[in-house]
Amino acid sequence: MSLGEHKYSYLRNLRGRNALRFSGRSSFVREIMLERVFPTRIILPMKQHYGDECIPIVKEGEHVLIGQCVGIPREGTFAVPIHAGISGDVTEIKRIRLPNGTECQAICIESDRKRTRHPSVVLPRMELNISASMVMGIIRDSGIVGLGGEGIPTIAKINRARQAGVNELLVNILQSEPYALGDLFIAGEYSDYVIMGAVAVAGACGVHNISILIAADKTDEIEALKIAAKRVMAEYSDFNISFKLFRDRFPQGYYRLVARALYGKELSEDDTLEDTCGAVLFNCSTLYACWDAIGGNMPLTGRLITISDGEGGGHNVLAPIGTPVSELLNTVNGISETESRVIWGACLTGLPVSDPDNTPIIKTTTAITVVRKREIVITKCIHCGKCAENCPMDINPGLIAKLINKRAYNVADEEKACECIACGTCSYVCPAGLDLTGSVAKYAAGLGSRKNKTLENDIRNIKSQGSVPYTEKISIGSVSMLEPYTEDESSGEADDDSRIYLPFEGGKEV
Repeated sequence: MSLGEHKYSYLRNLRGRNALRFSGRSSFVREIMLERVFPTRIILPMKQHYGDECIPIVKEGEHVLIGQCVGIPREGTFAVPIHAGISGDVTEIKRIRLPNGTECQAICIESDRKRTRHPSVVLPRMELNISASMVMGIIRDSGIVGLGGEGIPTIAKINRARQAGVNELLVNILQSEPYALGDLFIAGEYSDYVIMGAVAVAGACGVHNISILIAADKTDEIEALKIAAKRVMAEYSDFNISFKLFRDRFPQGYYRLVARALYGKELSEDDTLEDTCGAVLFNCSTLYACWDAIGGNMPLTGRLITISDGEGGGHNVLAPIGTPVSELLNTVNGISETESRVIWGACLTGLPVSDPDNTPIIKTTTAITVVRKREIVITKCIHCGKCAENCPMDINPGLIAKLINKRAYNVADEEKACECIACGTCSYVCPAGLDLTGSVAKYAAGLGSRKNKTLENDIRNIKSQGSVPYTEKISIGSVSMLEPYTEDESSGEADDDSRIYLPFEGGKEV
């Protein structure tokens, strides 16, 4: 479906707004992956997602293996477990502060260079004819969260989709920020994993319609996904897969912009895509991780990171979660000793890193970006209106920033401060050099989190109705794993409607 059709006409007429386009940027998405990164140590924060901090279940001096669970949620909290991405010894458990302001405990592991897997993840999963409840249990126990940015536990989104009775699953491949192209790399190189992950998660959500959202000019990735979809659907025809093509523009992948584009609906900060549009949105990297857990029996221990070198080029690498930024930069021509500015994330939405040696990547880190330092002359606002003209959420960042600085919070709320999605557009276009995004987004973070509180409350309410533990769940104390879906699997029988028959024989590689 083309964006040229009438219900996407808002993209042609942005009511005075000019969407940022980076069509002239250099692209390295089709470059061969540089390498897998095997760090000498990792730093694993116990809070890497939206929700609550996990608690360490290992001690200093303990030897851990790849895939071993090292952090679990406290009883009754909104969290998912954390796993080790390297084998080695726990050297320290300490409190750290991440660039996004999160303060939490972190487990420091020194690599033994042996890369030994935990016995539970040595072999691919042999039985793939599994129920929806088991799929949900695997995703929950694997610690998978949204890898596109917000980090909402994936099991929580599945639960909300089931409760809302959605009829469509959306695969988000609308990554458009310069030098953050990991999603597109996964879509092109691991297309089978993306499609199979989408099928499995769609089955868990109880839907049969899958829509892949991608820019129309990503022809290689589209072709790879179509071939993968055809190969899978030949044996698994219960699901319908369609492609919805977008123009390449930034930003686009935020769920409220997707709702505007696909359904013509303007969502408030309290609205959900599931309840309002009958759809649930998953990042393609998240779906890749889901299939890696379901088919490969591997929890979320690593992710693909795009590393820029500060000269307009970059590389895609697979790295264990917790890898220090300095070790990642060393893989790209040894640029860890750089005088440029290092960004934890992509260039427009990322945060500056002051200590690369002790700043790790986490589950939601999409990129490490190196940008040249330059002196920016900062002046007072010249009232040019560029920030409001280019804001994709139709707010006035310049005005809101002034109101926040004056502590006129009630008026800032009336001006829809919490609509900010921290895309960085206003700061990018500001001729006065003002960090509008920093001011507005920080304020909005404290207010806008209530949209996810709705999600958290939904899950807590469902949990009170009872739950059945997944047969392989971590049996350490009484642990909340966000698993409200009830189904009696003790006899090995499940309702036909909830069983997901995956098309591949057990253990067969995709």
